[in-house]
Amino acid sequence: MANVNGIEIDEKKAQRLLKKLILMEKNNIRTKQNSDPDMVKKIKKMIEEEVGCY
Repeated sequence: MANVNGIEIDEKKAQRLLKKLILMEKNNIRTKQNSDPDMVKKIKKMIEEEVGCY
């Protein structure tokens, strides 16, 4: 666990989340399936799910 500005961050979860995010964005750029607001909602949901599992 890393400590950034007094907040503990699980580096493995952060890396996993970042990889998912990059793949999701890459796929969306290629397919144009989701609009920007839709992608923001999906990303927020993904973060909330990961944090909720903590």
